[in-house]
Formats: sequence, C-alpha cells, structure tokens
Amino acid sequence: MQTDVSEKGISLILPVFNEENTIFEMVAETVRYLEESGRDYEVIVVDDGSTDNTAAEVNRAIARFGRVTVVTLYENVGKGNALRSGFYASKYELVCFLDADLDLHPSLLDNLIGEMGGSDSDIVIGSKRHPESRLSYPWFRKLYSTIYYILILALFRLPVKDTQTGIKLFRREVLTRTFPRLICKAYTLDLELLVIANRMGYRIAEAPIDLSFHQEYGSIKYADIRNIIVDTMSIFYRVFFLKYYDSDLKPVIEHEPFVSIIVPTAKVDKMAIECLERCCQLNYSSFDIKLIPDEPYGGRLPSASVKVMPSGAVGPSVKRNIGSRDSRADVLAFIDADAFPEADWLKNAAPYFEDPDVCAVCGPAVTPMTDSPRQQASGLTYSSSLVSGSTTFRYAYHAMREVDDYPSCNLLIKRDCFEEAGEYPEEFWPGEDTVLSLRLTKDLGKRILYVPNVVVYHHRRSLFRGHLRQVYAYARHRGYFVRKFPETSRRFQFFVPSLFLAWLVAGLAASFFSTYFLLIYISVLGLYLLVALLSSVKTLKPLQNLLVFAGIVTTNVTYGWGFLRGLTARKMVN
Repeated sequence: MQTDVSEKGISLILPVFNEENTIFEMVAETVRYLEESGRDYEVIVVDDGSTDNTAAEVNRAIARFGRVTVVTLYENVGKGNALRSGFYASKYELVCFLDADLDLHPSLLDNLIGEMGGSDSDIVIGSKRHPESRLSYPWFRKLYSTIYYILILALFRLPVKDTQTGIKLFRREVLTRTFPRLICKAYTLDLELLVIANRMGYRIAEAPIDLSFHQEYGSIKYADIRNIIVDTMSIFYRVFFLKYYDSDLKPVIEHEPFVSIIVPTAKVDKMAIECLERCCQLNYSSFDIKLIPDEPYGGRLPSASVKVMPSGAVGPSVKRNIGSRDSRADVLAFIDADAFPEADWLKNAAPYFEDPDVCAVCGPAVTPMTDSPRQQASGLTYSSSLVSGSTTFRYAYHAMREVDDYPSCNLLIKRDCFEEAGEYPEEFWPGEDTVLSLRLTKDLGKRILYVPNVVVYHHRRSLFRGHLRQVYAYARHRGYFVRKFPETSRRFQFFVPSLFLAWLVAGLAASFFSTYFLLIYISVLGLYLLVALLSSVKTLKPLQNLLVFAGIVTTNVTYGWGFLRGLTARKMVN
C-alpha cells in the first residue's frame, strides 16, 4: 500500500498564455486554497510566450505571495510544452496541472486527492463526464467533447471518459517516466500522456468537477480542432504502427556531463543565429557553444558563452574537428547551422552516455512547422519510405534503435571515442559522418543509439532545385562509398533508385519494339505512380501532398542517377 497522499507536498503548475485579466486572481485563489490545506506546496506559473501584460501580473503575484515562481518561455509553442517545462522546474511528490483561466477552481484538487488516496491510483483526472460533475458551459463544447470521447474510445480504449479537462493530478514517478516519451506540445499532450501511462501500467481514475465556463467561445479555435484531430491520429500511428512509445527511454539524470555544442557554418546568417539562440535556451546545466564560421564575426551573439572560431573557407569536417580540438567536454554535440535543438535535446541524450558501450547518441531531424510549404514538402519527401527506405527515422519520430550510420546534423559523441576514431575524415563532404560512424561501430566496437526524443529541427531546402541538388550530392557519395566503405554502403536499398532509373530507360526503349512490353511498361509505371501518390498523402493539404508526390518521383530519379555517377567514379571531388 502506498503512503497516504494527504501527507505529500504538491507542485501546482499553471500554464498561461495572454491571461493578464485572470492570472493574478487565479494565483491568489490557488495560494489561498493551498495555505488552508496545510500541506507543503509550490505554485509554478509557466508564461508560455505571452504578448500582453501577463508577465507583469505574474510578477505582481510573486511579490505578493510566497512560494510562487515563474518559468518564462520566450516563444509560444503550446500548452503541452509549457506543462513539460513546469514539471522539470518542480520538486514535490504530487504534481497538479491546472488551467489558469478560472473555469476550474483550485479547490477541486480536494476531489482528485481524495480519489487518489481512496483508489490508490497513480493519476487522477478531472472529468466532465463524471456523474457527479456539475457543468456550465456551451452546448457546442459539450458536442465537441462527446465526439472526441467517442473517437478516443474507438482508437485507444482508455479507462477514462474525458482526457481534456484542465485539472489533473499525478504521482511524480508517472511524469518522470512518461515525459521523456512525449512529442505533442499543444492540446493533445493530455491524451498522449494518458495513452503512454496506460500502456506502462499506471492506474488512472476520474474525479468530479465543477466547471463554470467564463469565455463566450473559448480559447480553442477551429484550426486548433483540426490540429487536435491530426495529432490524435498521429498518436494512434505512433502507438500501433511505429511502436514509438514502447522504446526503453531512460529518465533524465541529475549529474549531467559537460557538453560542447559545435556549429560549423560558412557565414553567420539568420539561421545560424537562430541555432545559437535555441542552444542558449537549452534546459541543461553544463555546456558551451563553439561557432566555426569562415570569417570573423563582429555582430551580436545571443550569449557571451558562444565562442567564435574563424576557420577560413574550409569544409564542415574541418570545422567540426577545429571545434572538437578546442573542447575539453565529456561529450561533443554536433548540429548544423541550419538546424536548432529542442529544449531538452541534451537532457534527453545525457543518460545514455552512462553506458560504456555507447559512444554516440543521435535522434530525428524534424522539419520545423515554420518552414515554407516547399520546404515542408522536402521534409515530407525525405520521410517517405519510397525515398528513405529503412532510414525514415532520420526525419520523423520512430522507435529507439541501434544504428551504424547517421548524419551530423544531430549527432552527439563521447569526446574520447571521437578522438580514438580519428575525428572526422576531412577529405569527404558529404559522407564524412558515414566514415566516422563506421569507425566508431566497426573499428572501436561501440554502439550508436537512435533516441527518438533527442530532437533537432532541420530547415529543409525547397523543392525542387535545392532539394534535388542535395539529393544528388548524397547519392553520388553513397555510390562512391559502395566500393570504398562497403560495410555500410553496399546495401540493397541504396541500389533501388538506380535499378528503377535503369528500368525506366530500358523499358521505354523496349516498348517501342513490342506492344507487349509497352503494356507491361505502362502497367508497372502506373503501379509505381499509384503507390507514390498514396505515400504522398501526409497532410490535410491537397496541394502540398501533390508537391510531395512530385518530390518522391523526382528524388528517386535524381538519386538513381547520382548513385550511378558515384559508383563509376574513380575518385570523389567535392
């Protein structure tokens, strides 16, 4: 039997975005209730990039009340991201998430604590569908809630009837184990968290609430509803198809190794500055940043901790080696200048370096939502199995695995292993990471782990010109590596686009001489185009899906030609 929860301290987390009219009163009510409860507590307000006077109101509340702190996020990413940030700043055994719009009074926590103690549950959520709940909110919100409940029941069979009500109570262990697996950053974090916890065997119960709706329409817009549906289906796909949540992810560790983040770039442009800014905002205790541009940079840097190391006009491999030689860190974190890390990038990677057999950790390089439609289409093209085969996990969230070849846009390596492997080979680009990965895994006998929550966001080159030029360069080096480094490059999937291209040309030629061959050619080509079209349906935007369809076809042809050129080349010139 677990300890009586009435004796445990509680961390109450209030996510807030543009709530200048309600946040002070909400904090006042919350503190008043917790003081009367007599338990140890803390109130953590997470300001999720508010653009109104919320920050001033929060500071007024902090000055007025004890045991109230604020976590300030500089960009509005979403409620889920705010809750995650608040949890990592908390300390008590019980953790409560509570919306800050005054629709739910903090005293409702009594119901949740009572239910947790009575049922010995690990999670208790406030439920609008509980028979004892009293509701005062618009009919259309009730309709949305009912429809969504039916959808959730059909997809996940959760033992609850409501996942979205804004008050939830957790034992700390639940969040410690589930948060590293979370992807959603907006409204569907609640659902994703409960799905994960249920799959891990935690007990979930519901408690009644009193809901008094204060807003005419609410803060959820129709676009939000569409995104909730898309995210819900994405959770379903990750659960039952990718098996993403079954990954044996490690919880964060207290003693974090020192990390040097190494950013090679030709020039310090807008994307490089974005990369540096996001690195400076990492949720991590001990790291430095080394920027290696061609020329000295005299502009504004986001932090004095960024060290600029001009290298002259040399390749990325040389730049990465320059940064690593200047480091005395335990871990070298390599990221491209046109990418930026998620806030928990280093924190999620750090636990795996405790394993002496693990020399490197990598993770997905996801296309940012802020990229243009043509850049988004490029990222979706790369994530198609018709383009990337068994390596689609490089571009999207997949289950944890061991790899032997990974690009340097998101690669963290123990410094001693990096030095023992002979650093990056400076004669190759691209392809230098393939050679280094081969040395780490084959020569040193170490492991490279793909960890799906070690995430960076990688800006793509637009379809078609920039994207296809990049594809051609990758393919040419892979073809050349078939002879030079067959251990990881002489794999059937790399030959498939070239075989497809050869079939296109030979089949077309043969069809001129035989009606029989013409029918076969048209049938096979039609089947390929149909499969490519079906594989391109990745969004609710038809025009973008058509771009992805064209991207899949042109990428296959371009890669096939580039691979043949590399396969027949006597030497590789960058």
